[in-house]
Amino acid sequence: MLINPPGIPDIFPDKIEAWNFVVSAARDVFKMNNYKEIIIPILEYTDVFARGLGNETDIVSKEMFTFEDRGGRSLTMRPEGTASVVRAYVGNGEYNRLSSAKFFYFGPMFRAERPQKGRLRQFNQFGAEFFGSIHPYYDFEIISVMDKITKKTGIKEYSILINSIGCPECRKEYIKELKKYYHKNSAGLCEDCQRRLENNTLRLLDCKQEGCSVLKKNAPLITSHLCDGCRSHYSKVKAYLDMHEIAYQEDPYLVRGLDYYTRTTFEFTTPLLGGQNAFAGGGRYDNLVETFGGRPTSAIGFAAGIERMLLLIEGNNIPGRRLDVYMVHSGAGALEQAIKMSAMLRSSNISVELDPEAKGFKSQFKKADREMAKFAVIIAEDEAASNTCTIKNLSTGAQEKVSSEKCIEFLYASM
Repeated sequence: MLINPPGIPDIFPDKIEAWNFVVSAARDVFKMNNYKEIIIPILEYTDVFARGLGNETDIVSKEMFTFEDRGGRSLTMRPEGTASVVRAYVGNGEYNRLSSAKFFYFGPMFRAERPQKGRLRQFNQFGAEFFGSIHPYYDFEIISVMDKITKKTGIKEYSILINSIGCPECRKEYIKELKKYYHKNSAGLCEDCQRRLENNTLRLLDCKQEGCSVLKKNAPLITSHLCDGCRSHYSKVKAYLDMHEIAYQEDPYLVRGLDYYTRTTFEFTTPLLGGQNAFAGGGRYDNLVETFGGRPTSAIGFAAGIERMLLLIEGNNIPGRRLDVYMVHSGAGALEQAIKMSAMLRSSNISVELDPEAKGFKSQFKKADREMAKFAVIIAEDEAASNTCTIKNLSTGAQEKVSSEKCIEFLYASM
């Protein structure tokens, strides 16, 4: 028997209603905020992620699925969406000539991680990216968009963590202090952080290893080193959040795991997911477009894990589309009438199921229950002979015989 690779699950119909519920909620909120959908490729040249995320990040250094094509070019299955959207934005003059642009996307991402709850090798995200302004309003807007999606899906127990990691200029002195602190305490660092100490010092604050987490508690604060511009920007972001009554917590050690972030960073977290407690996160990346060869363009975005959000709404009453009609027949001529009736109902946007091989009404009603049908349309020999049908409301048990021509009208009036 063939099986799927570890951490790359199948998604069966019993999960799809919840999946579509989350995706529809995100689409609705994106539409209300004028974000336009973009579809980005699953495969990119590896340099898109090496240049965008940074060679020292965990994603690029040890988590990407990378291979050579027949021409010897290095390709990677996308591990995240922002770098691809930036690459597309820079490459498409129609959009990057606009004063601003708003995009959202959905799709699978791939990371070579150890599979566990909330952490898969193939997982799905939705995200949004805004290009064109450094104004702190857009930091608020992007956080607000994810907050609205979270509430719309029924997730209640969550926190929004925010921080400012400053700009490259005001980070210089902070990183010097951070190095000095960690050099004094380097014996307590994990192997990865021993390497990061010289090459990517800020990432020391993102490590979840126990020893590194303990050291982080006494590390210098970046908020003490912000330049006037970054401090003012951060204050205005918080003022917008306060004005719109969006609750948040400041986390002075929140740096996120990617090199491209500047100024605002944020995460949506919950204790319900255990160690993998973040289900969405993002921040500002004012230098990334230029890194990709575009003109200097301020930008901000976020991404959310669909599978993690599904874990958070397990057990909720998810509104889903039920089957409208299960067609119950007695075979022979009644079957032919049932097939004809099914086609007529479907052409009127009424969903129908029937089993042409079914024997006996009892088994057909069981299938109707299993499919959670709203109505049974019954065609036995009498109904077939008189060109009628009996419509039974499967919630109340009430039933009525109507002419075949009146079937659609009756069903619409009863739904």
